[in-house]
Amino acid sequence: MHQYRVTKYNPKLRNPDGTYPAEEWTSRADIGNSFGGVCLTREEYLRVEQAYLDTAAAFLSEAGISELTVTGLENHRKYPNAPQEGSHIKAEAAPAVLRSLLREDFWCKLESHAAFIHIGYDYYMYIGMPIESKHP
Repeated sequence: MHQYRVTKYNPKLRNPDGTYPAEEWTSRADIGNSFGGVCLTREEYLRVEQAYLDTAAAFLSEAGISELTVTGLENHRKYPNAPQEGSHIKAEAAPAVLRSLLREDFWCKLESHAAFIHIGYDYYMYIGMPIESKHP
């Protein structure tokens, strides 16, 4: 399996040990706050969020993944539109689930026998695919 970490963070700003010292937003809740002297606007948040969703869809399409299963569901806030544990999500519906994950409405993993997409802490997205991407 080929694994990828998708982030909005500039790799040129990472320290030699891989840490990222720059002040950055990490959540939709940060809209309206300033980071490095720049205010995070709703428009900028939505632009970045859409880039993540487009990237996930492109990986799924490239790998020919048509369906993922919801695993490890955590819905402590009782978000009404959360999928059910074990439900099958068609690839074309995955961006809607991922949007909710990025917005911290609930948490889960999307997995299949050949692929996975997880949203991690600090706005990281982890993707595993059975093929090496031509566009990492």
